Amino acid sequence: MKTIICAAYAGGQGKTTLAQMVYAALRKRELAYKLVAADFTDGTGHSKIGKFFPTKVLELGIGSALGSGKTENDANAPLRYWDRFGGLLLTGGAVLDLGANVVPQLVQWAHHRRVTHIMQQRNSPEIDLLVITKPETHSIENVATLIEDVVVGNALPVANVIIVENEVGGSFEGHDLSRIERAGAGRNLHFIKIPRCYSELWPHLERTFTPVEDALSATETELAEKFGIEIWAAYAGLMDLRTWADEVYAQLHKVGI
Repeated sequence: MKTIICAAYAGGQGKTTLAQMVYAALRKRELAYKLVAADFTDGTGHSKIGKFFPTKVLELGIGSALGSGKTENDANAPLRYWDRFGGLLLTGGAVLDLGANVVPQLVQWAHHRRVTHIMQQRNSPEIDLLVITKPETHSIENVATLIEDVVVGNALPVANVIIVENEVGGSFEGHDLSRIERAGAGRNLHFIKIPRCYSELWPHLERTFTPVEDALSATETELAEKFGIEIWAAYAGLMDLRTWADEVYAQLHKVGI
């Protein structure tokens, strides 16, 4: 099984929502993928996605910058820290929620460790890179930068680059995606969309860190009790959530997830 990296080069783009829907889509196919987070953790020791799946997520944290090794007793400690991530790449079967702040460190590590060379030499599982963005000029530019750093720079041997257009911020019509297309030229570049979710349940899912998958498997009565809402809101919200999830799964299916 391949490694699937869900990333963004800016916060608030919907990366964690993407990661949990990718994970859920793979589970629907009865594929036993691990869920991994390389992102900030709070005082509970959990990243954002770790709060949704507290018993299932392998938390890598953010490690320490490679440059900090100069001030530490062990200059190679930061490299070995990210070697844990390298182990995942060699075996595959993981969905990684990669925080924007961590991307530069992993790129540095990958170049230091010659990851692309080693993975190709060992015939390691493929890597799919899913990069999510809202329809904002600076976010779209950040996506192009991420592709240039990770893929064009050959930090990781990415087989497929999948741009996920998050329509929660509106339509992408009229936005210039040419820099992304140039960065992905000659590679397996795909575009899919995540529509905006209008379900009344969504704010409650976010507030209580309830996975979409769990909500979909619940009844309207259970959801009404859990969130303290009227049965009518729970019923309508569940119907809307199911419609949205089906659309997301269909988009992911287009790119083999």
